[in-house]
Amino acid sequence: MSDRNDVQTEHVRRLRVGHGANCSSIGSVVDTLFATAVAGAAVFAAVVAALNTERVHVVRPPKETHPPKERTPPPGSRTP
Repeated sequence: MSDRNDVQTEHVRRLRVGHGANCSSIGSVVDTLFATAVAGAAVFAAVVAALNTERVHVVRPPKETHPPKERTPPPGSRTP
């Protein structure tokens, strides 16, 4: 088990603070690329949603709710 007092300050070359502080540089590049892709996708989705147009059709309900009447042949027509 190590103790915090084992590391002397003169043996420390560099101290990184923040997200991915102890990652390699390639890990930081991958993190940056991932964050950029997520932000780009969010911006793209917002632009596509803003440009989307949809026609609106207002449909009014019928005035009468009675069943349709039977058709009667016009006067003077022959019926079979």
